[in-house]
Amino acid sequence: MHFELSEEQNAIYDLVVGFMADKWSGDNRRQGLDSYPCQIPGELLREVADLGFYGISLDENSGGGGEPLLTSALIAEAAGGGLFPSLLTTTLVAAKALDLCDADSNWLAKVISGQQTVAIAIEEPNGCWGLDSIELTPQMDGQGGYLSGSKILVSDGDFAQVFLVAALLPDGPAFIRVNANAEGVEINSMRRLDGQSIVELEMKDVRFEQDDVLGDGAILNQVYDIWTVLIAADLLGNAQSVLRMTTDYAKERQQFARPIGSFQAVAHRLADIQVDVEIGRSLLYGACLALEEESDEATALVSAAKAWMNDLGVNAAETGLQLHGGIGYTWELDIHLHLRQARSNAVTLGDSKYHRARVASHLMSPEY
Repeated sequence: MHFELSEEQNAIYDLVVGFMADKWSGDNRRQGLDSYPCQIPGELLREVADLGFYGISLDENSGGGGEPLLTSALIAEAAGGGLFPSLLTTTLVAAKALDLCDADSNWLAKVISGQQTVAIAIEEPNGCWGLDSIELTPQMDGQGGYLSGSKILVSDGDFAQVFLVAALLPDGPAFIRVNANAEGVEINSMRRLDGQSIVELEMKDVRFEQDDVLGDGAILNQVYDIWTVLIAADLLGNAQSVLRMTTDYAKERQQFARPIGSFQAVAHRLADIQVDVEIGRSLLYGACLALEEESDEATALVSAAKAWMNDLGVNAAETGLQLHGGIGYTWELDIHLHLRQARSNAVTLGDSKYHRARVASHLMSPEY
């Protein structure tokens, strides 16, 4: 099977790479990432929204760009290479979730245009990952119900005006819309290793109406897989940037009157990362296509991509740091930022062990 990106997809990828280099680099990036929570200039966020990134993979009837999911993954890949904060990926996923849930069109338009930030709350403090962790069960009445419980590791909750909270309803899992300023909501801010925002969402008798219930178990699983594949794309972009930085350094750094890249001990390690990057790219793009086609193997392919990219992202950053030598450990060089982001994303939405178990479960199922 021959596969290649379309001209539009290549153009969008180049646009995002150029945007990151122009708008989110050098001192601007350092100041943003060193702040807590991570500070992104409002003007920059408006430019991201104006470029149509948030709704790029939504149907045109929903106000989107009509591009396949792979195009969103390319945006996440380019953003990961530029160390752009996770808010971009969070909003891409939130917009897709609202579209899948047939949410109010005005609400969706606000998210696509950057006027409102929606965070998705799935994991709970019970030691499980993903949809397996959902134990939050609301007390229902005729018109809605009440939520009491907590969600952890909620990405970009500090920026959110609304949360989509995954819960177990009598008919199965669903999202429940919870306003950040609702009575009974408490948001406890935390900081990831890379400095980005995660929160613990505490809810005590938070009232919701029947209209606030969105989606079902199938949609939750689809949203989780889409989010996971975009995190994997971020890791891919991160690894590519580290490989490029380290290769350039190995060509310039002299030792024993020759570039260190000419030594096999260095060249072979860089070559190994390049091979792993291309394997990861194939897994990632294949997972995107499977999700687009609603294949029965989509979830397994998503987890295969995430498990691979978890390991690659961390290994590439650690190798890059080591091959830079002593300067790699200094604060002034960006390599440590890539390592911190890779380690953070490698445990976002499931570590490698969890995703390998998902793949194994699929392979061992009677239907396979």
